[in-house]
Amino acid sequence: MDYSEQTPSNPEENNNTQNSTAPKLPFWKSQSAILIAAILLAGGGFALGYGVGHKQGLTVVGFDQDAQELSEIVAKQKSALEAVSVSLNTSTQERDVAIQNAKELNEALGLANQDKGYAQSLSATYREKLRERGGLSLTIQNIKIKPLPSNAYEYVLDLVQVSPSKRRAVGRVEIRLIEGNEILTVPLESSNFNFDNFERLTGRWTMPSGFAPQFIEVHLKGSGDAVIQRFAWRRGAKDVTSSAFLGEIPQVAADAD
Repeated sequence: MDYSEQTPSNPEENNNTQNSTAPKLPFWKSQSAILIAAILLAGGGFALGYGVGHKQGLTVVGFDQDAQELSEIVAKQKSALEAVSVSLNTSTQERDVAIQNAKELNEALGLANQDKGYAQSLSATYREKLRERGGLSLTIQNIKIKPLPSNAYEYVLDLVQVSPSKRRAVGRVEIRLIEGNEILTVPLESSNFNFDNFERLTGRWTMPSGFAPQFIEVHLKGSGDAVIQRFAWRRGAKDVTSSAFLGEIPQVAADAD
């Protein structure tokens, strides 16, 4: 039996043949793990860098905003302090002026009190002289009428009496307005008088519409004879013409009470 000689196969040739026949993989597939790791590393670094930069940017922006707000607060406080300073200076000046005015008023009040004391002393001296000469009977020293809004008027009536026996003047007063034959009695707030040497009566009344007095007449009814004095009413004038001043008051008889 004829056997043919078989040559044993070479393993290297077999490997080469297998390698040449097997398909080759792309580079990116063979290195995919390394590429993924690199991408992840790069992405993480980018994210980390962005986060740190963003935080730093926010920190700078927040610092600038806080600095601006602080500057505004300081400016407001400065303005408030300036206003307080101005107010304090104004108050100090007003206080100084008030102190000076109070000082001047006190001095003026002191002088007025001195003048008042001197006038009272002089008046007392004159009254004693009048008593020595028989005194002064009840009379009207002065009358004044002042117009007010709404057709109202104010009267001021000064009465005087100096009695040798120092008897008080007690009685009633009546004021009349005269226009031709028409007479109007003025309603008085107090028609009674009671004084030693001097008394001032004041009050107000409303003039009837269309009434234009020509004269004003004052009646005094005391313990002695009645006193009647008439004064001219000057139209358009603020005051009533009065001729009864202290120097024009007639002297009474020496036997007056």
